[in-house]
Amino acid sequence: MAALTLPVRAADAAAHKQWPAATASLEFNEQDSSLVIEWSGPIVPGMAEYLHSAIDRYGALSRRVVLFLDSAGGKVDEGDRVIHLLDEIKQTHRLITVVPDGKLCASMCVPIFLKGDDRLAGRASLWIFHEVNRRGANRKERTEVTLRLLDKYYAPAGVSTHWIKAIVPVIERAELWQSGGDLVVAKAGIITQPLETWAQRLAPPRRVERAT
Repeated sequence: MAALTLPVRAADAAAHKQWPAATASLEFNEQDSSLVIEWSGPIVPGMAEYLHSAIDRYGALSRRVVLFLDSAGGKVDEGDRVIHLLDEIKQTHRLITVVPDGKLCASMCVPIFLKGDDRLAGRASLWIFHEVNRRGANRKERTEVTLRLLDKYYAPAGVSTHWIKAIVPVIERAELWQSGGDLVVAKAGIITQPLETWAQRLAPPRRVERAT
């Protein structure tokens, strides 16, 4: 199994010093033609470039991409760029998104996770949902933007309409914290299968380095 770390451009990292550093790594498994990528940290400029570089190098050799996530969210614009790239990847590869036990997926991380053809998470994974934060926006404006983003990201992925309607009044007042097990029991439609029931063992890359 070949390991590779592709650094994010220093210029991107310097421009976003308010965010903690992200780490990223990948491995290509020649035996099953899987490209395994891990992103841990904020969704900031450089993530889409990192994924694009990985696909440029291994896309023609791989049949599926496994993306491990551990992120509290970040920049919506960069998240959109990542999502656009994942849509392109899905035209030629099967995409599996994974949030293991003890790892976090919050805010903009969730729409990225929802792009997976298979969406796996541990029952002890942590999930946080909240209203969109927009500087200068009043409550009505924040609610409208939040509803648009739920329609844009969640509904097309098959997330339960009933579950979405149930959380909207909750996240207007506070963050909603859920475990992976909570989401499975609620049949939210975010996780398609608990990670522990997946037939094939999946593990993140062994070599992880600072990405930003």
